[in-house]
Amino acid sequence: GQSLAMAGGDAQLKCVTWNIAAINNNPFEYYLTLPGEDTKAYGDLMLAVQKLIDAPGSRDVPVSEVFVPEMWARLKRAMAEQGWSGLDQVEERWLNDFSKRKIIEGFLKDKDLGSKRLASMPDRFTNTINNSDGSVVCRPAIINNYQGDVSDLKSWFDQWFQFMFVSEVSVKNRKGELESKKVCSLLQKITTAKYPAVTEDEEAISLPLQTLCLAIFDAILIHILNTAASSAETGAINWHDMKVKICAALVVDKQSNTINILAGQPTYLNADVIFLQEVAGAFIERLEKHPQLGDRFVVLVPQAADHVRDQNSIILVAKARLGEAGGVPEECILGGGFARADVADGDICAFSVPLRFGKTTKRVLLASFHGDTAGLASTPVVNAVRKHAADSDLRAVMGLDANTHALEDPAGKTKFVGSFLKDLEDGPEPVKHSWEGKPSDWITTCNARSYLQPQLNKAVKYEERLVSKSTDRNPKDYILFSASAFEVSSPAKKDNTGGCFFEEGIDLPTLTFPSDHAIVASSLRLRASP
Repeated sequence: GQSLAMAGGDAQLKCVTWNIAAINNNPFEYYLTLPGEDTKAYGDLMLAVQKLIDAPGSRDVPVSEVFVPEMWARLKRAMAEQGWSGLDQVEERWLNDFSKRKIIEGFLKDKDLGSKRLASMPDRFTNTINNSDGSVVCRPAIINNYQGDVSDLKSWFDQWFQFMFVSEVSVKNRKGELESKKVCSLLQKITTAKYPAVTEDEEAISLPLQTLCLAIFDAILIHILNTAASSAETGAINWHDMKVKICAALVVDKQSNTINILAGQPTYLNADVIFLQEVAGAFIERLEKHPQLGDRFVVLVPQAADHVRDQNSIILVAKARLGEAGGVPEECILGGGFARADVADGDICAFSVPLRFGKTTKRVLLASFHGDTAGLASTPVVNAVRKHAADSDLRAVMGLDANTHALEDPAGKTKFVGSFLKDLEDGPEPVKHSWEGKPSDWITTCNARSYLQPQLNKAVKYEERLVSKSTDRNPKDYILFSASAFEVSSPAKKDNTGGCFFEEGIDLPTLTFPSDHAIVASSLRLRASP
């Protein structure tokens, strides 16, 4: 198309970087932007949930009114059938403690339950289970992508009970062998050695105790949504339908929606290099088989890609730009200089690639990287790329989610953007970025935790979500390049709509833009050789 004939023709390198975001198991964990009339209903629902949890008043009913005694009796029988010990002690805690607690002040907001991991640990093992055949099953709950209707508590408990104690899943054991087992048998003891808040008595009964706490937790969240949805200011809201829509956009159709943006926008389809992060193994196959993307690009995947964790960095290179005589792309294994603890398998994708620039072919070190949450690995990895390029006489171009932060942390626990920019200039081979203006113009994320997730201390008020210090609004994504070899011909532009434009003041993801990071696109020009 004509957009390939941008200024400078073949001396240009049109680059795109995008952290497409791994699937989030909890569709309500972060505030989202929903389209049309759903925008108001979603906002009203989130405000109603917030009001209920912040100031429950008379609506803070005892646990036994939500997780009723009949449910406990049925749960106890099932746990006895599993041969679990300590049921009498757990029953005593149910009768004298848990059943009498208030659902919000006494249970959801109880810091001890959090530090003892009594709801979060069993949630981790049962929230979302990947079967060996590729199918995914979810516990009947609010905080995952379970699609069944659980708005009626009695019906919910039937589904929950069936999932935990009847249905079987096919998973690999520690030796890598396939086993078929009941979901409840995936739970593990919570030890006082690992979690000192847990007493020795609690460790001994931790299997039935955590199962009870998980059941209560799930029941309370459903009750809260039902109560909030019926008391929303604009009238009753069907939260189940809303959840199904969110799951469809962000889970079921996430890969299709992501691919449609890359293939549907000429800016991205006609790019020369696309750096992607947090890519699932299944998504790589979809890319390679896609009629347009698979035809136009070669997909470079690191040898160390982790197909279980599903958070790999990859690079797409336009086949038309691969130099015919220059050989093939070769993976570069970077030297040390960064702590392995902060860099997981698949986080770095680095290849030496022969690229055509006009009539000449030059090898360029292309690297895609996904930084740790604190951003502390970003400078060491950029330095490792820079050193490898210098040692191998290559010029470098990188697309990365550096996880840099807009505000400086006095304790240095997160990477401040100003310090990262200074790091780029230091050293024998300076690296530049393609942004113009100031870091406050480069914000590529906007997400804040809602009240519908286990860590209530991290929840942000709905009306403060765009300004709260707890909201992730940071300049995280960059296209970097060797300053001696390239210059910027068109500065970085960001896109959080999938339509090649950026809309200020919206929560990410949206139902049409399935990532919590904006896309960044920029063109570089090869400098004339001196």
